[in-house]
Amino acid sequence: MLTEDAFDIICGKLKYKVCELFLNTQSETEIKFLRDIKSKAEDNGIKIVSVHPYPSGHEAFMFFSEYKRRTFENIKLYDMFFEAAQFLESDYVIFHGLGPRELKMPVEEYAGIFLLIAEEAKKFGVELLHENIGHINYHIKDIIKISPDIRFVLDFKHAAARNFDIPELIDAMGKNIAHIHFNDMYMQSSDETVSKTEMCRLPFFGNLNYFEIFKKLDDINYIGSFITEVYRYNYTDESEITESKNRFMDFLKYN
Repeated sequence: MLTEDAFDIICGKLKYKVCELFLNTQSETEIKFLRDIKSKAEDNGIKIVSVHPYPSGHEAFMFFSEYKRRTFENIKLYDMFFEAAQFLESDYVIFHGLGPRELKMPVEEYAGIFLLIAEEAKKFGVELLHENIGHINYHIKDIIKISPDIRFVLDFKHAAARNFDIPELIDAMGKNIAHIHFNDMYMQSSDETVSKTEMCRLPFFGNLNYFEIFKKLDDINYIGSFITEVYRYNYTDESEITESKNRFMDFLKYN
């Protein structure tokens, strides 16, 4: 669905008050496009808390290869996303980094490159957050030890994809969790391999132990957002998204 059409549904049917905007093309980073999105957000009392760049699946190649000229030129290329976030008054820009690739450089070098990109984001008044995708899950403790200021997006499905226990990952990230991509999954046993469809369900449409997860989040005094993030094949109708939101609100009310 086109970004602007999806945003209309968020404003109309779904009535969320916080969202993350995935920018799918370069033209969607231009002010003339973003102005309409921002106007609708203001009219509906919606905070666009974060922006997600469309080249996220290529960031390993863009920033973490041995070809350093490409690294530094792409840092400037990301200015268009930082500027878009600044215009929308967003707090964060989301970063995938390695994605599914293995770390081929010292973790100190990896963290150093991330910090260079994060410093560029700061020039626009936004914070770059590293999402726990792929192999980076194995290096989070080391990254925090190297640079305690690096903060993360905790995505439940990406933790499960690497067989990480979500409460244990919360312990590893601690107060460095700034933002959460919120989803559910269905597993019959702890050692089961989860299918692509079952690994990412709408929140409260699977069997994750949210009681344990939210206890851990309370322990670290997490006060950030919960962004429902699923794929189009993970639901049939927008009414299921509304039902998921209602189940979440009931959970918060009674727990």
